Amino acid sequence: MPNKYEKWTKNELIEYIRQHEQSKKYGLVWEESTESKDSDIHIPVLVEDKSRRINKKFSSTNNQLSQISLELNAEQESDNANDFHILIESDNEPALRALTALYDKKVDIIYIDPPYNTGNKDFRYKDTFRRHTHEYRHSEWLSFMEKRLRLAYTLLADDGIIFISIDDNEHAHLRLLLDEIFGEHNFIVNIVRRCKSGAGHDTDKVAIEFDYVLCYGKNASQTVFAQQEVHTEKDKKYKYADEYSGRRGKYYLRDLDYKGSYSKTLDYPITMPDGTMLYPGGTEGKPNTWRWSKKKYEWGKTHGFIVEKKNKSGQWKVYIKQYQYVDNNDAIRRRYIPYRGLCEFMNGVGSNELRSILHQDIFHYPKPTALIKFLIGLHNNSRHVRVLDFFAGSGTTCHAVLSLNSEDGGNRQCILITNNENNICAEVCYPRLKNVMSGYKDSKNKEIQGLGGELRYYTVEENIVKNQKRKIL
Repeated sequence: MPNKYEKWTKNELIEYIRQHEQSKKYGLVWEESTESKDSDIHIPVLVEDKSRRINKKFSSTNNQLSQISLELNAEQESDNANDFHILIESDNEPALRALTALYDKKVDIIYIDPPYNTGNKDFRYKDTFRRHTHEYRHSEWLSFMEKRLRLAYTLLADDGIIFISIDDNEHAHLRLLLDEIFGEHNFIVNIVRRCKSGAGHDTDKVAIEFDYVLCYGKNASQTVFAQQEVHTEKDKKYKYADEYSGRRGKYYLRDLDYKGSYSKTLDYPITMPDGTMLYPGGTEGKPNTWRWSKKKYEWGKTHGFIVEKKNKSGQWKVYIKQYQYVDNNDAIRRRYIPYRGLCEFMNGVGSNELRSILHQDIFHYPKPTALIKFLIGLHNNSRHVRVLDFFAGSGTTCHAVLSLNSEDGGNRQCILITNNENNICAEVCYPRLKNVMSGYKDSKNKEIQGLGGELRYYTVEENIVKNQKRKIL
């Protein structure tokens, strides 16, 4: 509720809601934010620190600041905007406002790892850390998140998707907030991630070894997810081989006899090797049929897809050879199934990655790059996407993007936003990306080859110029 109602009694609040909020049947009600309101004359402007540029040759230009203040129709720089990644040192709210003028509906994937609001000094509000027992702890977190998620919604492309890591502290509240901003019909999946194991549990009741990744689409009906290829090399059911296995792979036997919807055209006799005539189910008529038509059966017999043999009871049976690498028309096929909403990406792996790059433990619980690579890979066109992370922390998301681009030659672009609290941007995120792009020696003194890439480093200034136009990056 707005601040002026904080001192009302419970009954007064119920009466107010009954009289004035009758049209609101379901949803969230929380304390209104007291963060500064946007002003028409206070326009956030991105300012580049050219001394921190990183390019493919790993050299930086002279130490100079340049403000993005050119006309939208001005002559473009030689740099291709999609060829470089962006790191913005700023509170994420003004940075997101600056980006809305540049990337409105142009972001394909958003991943964020916001403060979980555990009450253990992971979420600061009005320059104060809230205890787990504070009565407005959830309200303040929701107020903080709402403004940023509404800006994120504006930036997201019409077929874009957003992923948000969260745990039980705010999962239920965040789900309702996302329903309100994105629409309940645009919910896609609640991924459950196993993130730790062994000792050091946070409770003496049930060991919690997981958290979540909530996923919504801007328009779920337009969102197409990639699917997982099924590899059959280790599938033990493919255990037989024949003269065709060099191309078709191994096979298992599938009964040609089928009991389902009856069709007269699929109920025909097949002559066995000893001259016996065999109908599906043993006799002509319902309920059994063959899976294949007579013409398809004859084709299968000619091309080595059919096996006729007696079972352990001495009865004739007809089988289809189901091969690893071809379909039932002898065409090479690749099998795909939807990815699962249950995964395992351990936090310890993320900690080890960062320690190996920077040689020190200066950031707690970074997400592993494999998690972000998995999430980006769910996008059906993931090789050509723009990725935004406005709780960038140690820079895992950009590291994942660089790694994917190096692996498959993609041209993904990453935009990171992080504040510089405890020098996280200048001393963790930026050095990590510089090392990953340029190459480094890991904690065992092994040379790690750089992944390449280009980076531009920006800060945000409030520009008091009404309706100023800015150049698109």
